[in-house]
Parts: sequence; structure tokens; C-alpha cells
Amino acid sequence: MIDPAQLVRPEIRSLSRYHLDLSPCRHKLDQNEVPFDLPPGLKRRVAAAMFERSWANYPDFHSDELRAALGRRHDWPADGVLVGNGSNELLSTAIEALASPGQEVLVPSPSFGLYKMFCVRANARPLFLDSGPDLALPLAKIEAEVARDPTRPLILCTPNNPTGDAAPALWVDALLEKLEAPLLLDNAYAEFSPRDYRPLLRRHPHLLIFRTFSKAFSLGGLRLGYLLADPRLVAELIKVKLPYNVGFLGGLAGTLVLEAEAAHRRRVGVLLGRRPQWRAMLERHGFTVYPSEANFLLARVRPGIDAARLWRDLEGEGIRVRDFTSYPLLDGCLRFSVGSGRALRAVDTALSLLLARQEAP
Repeated sequence: MIDPAQLVRPEIRSLSRYHLDLSPCRHKLDQNEVPFDLPPGLKRRVAAAMFERSWANYPDFHSDELRAALGRRHDWPADGVLVGNGSNELLSTAIEALASPGQEVLVPSPSFGLYKMFCVRANARPLFLDSGPDLALPLAKIEAEVARDPTRPLILCTPNNPTGDAAPALWVDALLEKLEAPLLLDNAYAEFSPRDYRPLLRRHPHLLIFRTFSKAFSLGGLRLGYLLADPRLVAELIKVKLPYNVGFLGGLAGTLVLEAEAAHRRRVGVLLGRRPQWRAMLERHGFTVYPSEANFLLARVRPGIDAARLWRDLEGEGIRVRDFTSYPLLDGCLRFSVGSGRALRAVDTALSLLLARQEAP
């Protein structure tokens, strides 16, 4: 009898599915979500616009209205914008289009876990470049690999997930001068960082910048992302992006949310003000907290503390953070989304109790 699993390519079978616990908890701090929903008035505007549409008809092939709005926001041609069902969909589509079968793709490590899956789907081979003990992006290793062979695509997450580290824009500019292949720059946490890579688009037609509505714009549940790139490159990528990949709701919500950008800037400012508070709290409890330009903090427990046990105990207190203890280079590490003031106080109280419990004879 045929085992249907054996019909799947071996390299696909070797992957693990992406899965996180989505059961209810008091403080959800594991997926880098912001602690704010859309304002009720804005949600009502989106709902009213959705109600007026005929749901029996297909949406626009490529979300051209939203592409135009994004072009205005970023001072970039609308035909140099591509919209997707989350930025991850666009990253996967771009790698499939830009990496040749069997080709190496440069990927810093640690970084976002789905990059490996994107490469495998494209029948490409990820070459992971490990960070040092400080977990900063391995800039020197990237430079060396580009010098050795500049024809390989590079995926660069900056600010990096899960570390929060970010590459200087001047360094990216200099690297692009030497790189002869696409640079896929995952900029999902752009709104929380002072670095702006968008000016590089005008000088480097092999740069693609990926952004999302899931974080700063409170639309994680709608799965909406976009990329900015040279219009000539987007004209090719649009051939392999699925038509109708963004439904009415995502397109309407994205367009209306952009009109309320000032409100989102204020909310981002609140989180930026809280990020040092979360850092200080974790450091008081003995964590080594890594520099972050995102809306999360990666923290390593102090010697003698079992991080996996602490993660389970926090879950028992209704606090869900991300466990990275089994990831390469991240032993003893947990990641905390920058949450509300209430969540900050709850985590502080829980850590006092749980760390003391581990240290008790």
C-alpha cells in the first residue's frame, strides 16, 4: 500500500510545521503583536465599507487601490508595490522567482524560522551564517560570503527576529554595491526602528523591502503585507503571485488604516516608551537582554535558571512568551513582546515568584 507521505519531496518531509499555542491566556506576549486593537471607529468604517461590497464578486486582481495608497505613503511608484496575504507570502513568492533550483541563499542565523521553508519550497539551499555570542547580525560573515560569490540571493531580516538587532543603512548600501543578486530585506518591524532603508531603493534595483500591517497597524488577524521594489522587478513577480491573493476585507482595511496613520504613530510611540521599561524589568531579574529595535526583547536567563521550566511556569500563570531554548545559539533564551503596562506588572510579579521558586533549596 502506498504511504501518501512518501509522495511528498523528501526535503519537504524533513521540515517541521510552524505551530504556536493559540489557546486563551491572560497576557499574550509570544507573537510580537501590539497590545492595541484598531480603534472602534476605524473598525466600524472598515465594516461599513465591507458591507457595501458585493461578496459574490471577486476582488481586484492585485489590490491596485491599496498599492496606490502605499505608493503615496512611501513616495514610490504604485507599480513598484506588491500586496500579499502577509509579507511572508510575498517573501516566499519572491524567493521562488529569484532563486534558481539548487542555488544557495544566504541567511543570517538566528533569524526568522520560516526562511528555511521558503528556500526549500523553491528548491534552493539556505546557507546559514551564524552570529557570534552577542547574537548581533553577522555582518562580517555576510560581507565575506558576498565577496566570495556575489551572485547568491541574501535574506536579511532587520530589525532581526528574534534578536531585535538591526543593520546600519550605510552598511546595507555598501553591501548592495558589491552584491549582484537580490537582497530580500525583511523590514516587518520598521515602525519601531529609527533606520530607514527606503532611500536605497532608488540606487539599487536589486533591493526588495518587505513590510507588514500585522505589527504597528494592529492588523495581524487580517494577514496583510507588501513589498517595495523596482517596478521592473515587480512586473515580473506579479506574474507568479496568485491573483486575488488579498480579499476585499484586507484591501479595504489596509487603505483605511493608512488614512489614520497619525493615530498609529502615537501608539507606536507608546510602545517605544515602554520598551526600556521592559528591558529594565527583565534586567532586574537577572536576564541578559539583547539590544532591540523592534517591539520585542530577547532575554537569556542567568546561570542556574532553567529557561524551559520558567517558560512553562509563566504559562501556568497565564503569561505566554516565546520559548527559544531549543534553537541554535539561543539556549536559555525567551522572547517577550513589549506589551501593556498591565502585562509588564504581571510579568514582573510572576518572575519574582517563579525565579525564587527555582532558586529555593
